[in-house]
Amino acid sequence: MHAVVISGTGIYQPPHTITNAELVESFNRHVDQKNARFAHDIAAGVREPLTYSSVEFIEKASGIQQRYVLEKTGVLDPARMYPRFTERPDDQLSLMAEIAVEAARQALNAAGKTGDQIDAVLCSAANMQRAYPAMAIEIQQALGAMVST
Repeated sequence: MHAVVISGTGIYQPPHTITNAELVESFNRHVDQKNARFAHDIAAGVREPLTYSSVEFIEKASGIQQRYVLEKTGVLDPARMYPRFTERPDDQLSLMAEIAVEAARQALNAAGKTGDQIDAVLCSAANMQRAYPAMAIEIQQALGAMVST
């Protein structure tokens, strides 16, 4: 029986930030665009108009003042409001696995360990680039972790 030990931790922090003021400005422009697009339906009463947001509302509802993001321009584009990520081929590390590998390398460094000293990689994710059963396999391979047979 082996003892399980957490001997190091790591965290990935995306390179960009979006403040509530930036988000509200883009979202409110999005509201204007959508309401203009559906003005006929709104006037006919078959569609509710979108309403503006505010910095105060976001901070009161969530406590968030800014968020870290990988890609800022798509999120702040009023016609889009979500990030632009380039799809990666299957022979490249997925974006989520890349993030996990960065944090794992920090943890390994903090623990004074190398990837080949790791027996298993556990990973939980709600949204993955690829439809496969375990992103942990990608992470394990990128770290050079031991593979049990």
